[in-house]
Order: sequence, then C-alpha cells, then structure tokens
Amino acid sequence: VMLFYDILLTFGDEVEKIWMRKYTPVTILWFLNRYLSPLGYIVIIVSFHDPWSKSVCNRYVLYPEALKMVTTFTIGVIFILRLYAIYSRSKMVVGFACLVLAIELGIKIWAFTDGTSLILPPGLVGCILVGRSNTRIVFTWIAELVFDSVVFFLTLWKTVSHNRVRRSNTMSLVTLVMRDGVVYFGIIFLVNLVTVLIFLADIKAVNASFSTL
Repeated sequence: VMLFYDILLTFGDEVEKIWMRKYTPVTILWFLNRYLSPLGYIVIIVSFHDPWSKSVCNRYVLYPEALKMVTTFTIGVIFILRLYAIYSRSKMVVGFACLVLAIELGIKIWAFTDGTSLILPPGLVGCILVGRSNTRIVFTWIAELVFDSVVFFLTLWKTVSHNRVRRSNTMSLVTLVMRDGVVYFGIIFLVNLVTVLIFLADIKAVNASFSTL
C-alpha cells in the first residue's frame, strides 16, 4: 500500500521531471527501479486473498524474487553511478563496486535456488519463499548488506575527505550527492542489518522484509 501510494502521490513530479525530459540510459534504470517492484507484489497480493495449493505456490513463489534480482541489479548500477560521480570517474572504484555487485547477484541466485514455499499454520494464507535449509536463504540479505556497506563507507570516506578541503560555504552538486548519500546508505545499511538479525526460522510466517519497505 505504501509503495502504490507513493507512486500516486509523486506521479505529477514524475511526469514533469522524468518523462518530459530527454530520455537517457538512466531513464531506463529509473523506470525499472520504479515499476518492477509493484509487478512482483501481484503474486503476493493474489496469494493472500486466494489460498493456493503447494504445487501452485511453488510454481510462482520465485517470480517476485526474479524481479527482485533485476531491481537489485538496477539499484546497484545507480549506486555505482553515484560513486563514479563523486570519485571523479575513478575506474578503480567503479571496478571494485561492480565486482561486489556481481558477487551479491551470484550469492542471491545461489540462495534462491534453494527456495521453496513455506507451509503455513492453519488459518494463514499466502505464498512465502523460504529456504530448504535454515541458513542458506539468509545469505541473500548478508550479500545485500555487504554491498550496501561498501557503497556507504566509500561515500562516507569521500564526504569526510571532501569536507576537509572544501573552503567555500556554498554547497555544490557533488557535496549534496555525498551528503544525501551518506544519510540514505546509512539507513539502508541499518534496515538490511535488522532484516538479517530477525530472519529466524520460527518467525518466517510473519516476518516481512524491512528492506522491501
């Protein structure tokens, strides 16, 4: 509900600032990040209102995760572009971040292939992905936590270094990107950390992904 409400609330700004301007590759990244996630929630919403058999659930349970892989890649590329900007187009920094992102995607694919639908207690409905083993699926969030940590600390390091040498009181675009990036990535880091900590076997039936919110 929060996601769809946000889309409706900001649709006017979206048309003005995105669709009425020149299209670039970043426009495509923005579109994928904006509208793929709602498609993933179709299966989740339907399953919570129409009880499925285990065979039907197993057929569709990986669909949201497949879309999540695309959004993970999309968001990762956007984050790397931010690093590319604040590190003055450093190929070394971009290469390192790309390597970490590739490892994250590989771990997520490895973890999701171990997924199956959760057998819910009587009275509960839904199609929820869990791992066949108790630990393998949690590596999806650990991998995401590592990538977000790399981006966060690289952004923080550049922000601190930049503030030490900056003499002007005016805020440049790069300074604004670095400042907001530190706040944003700090929040994302904490959210993913909480997700990892609460991803326990005995609360999987009621646990929601904080990072999705």
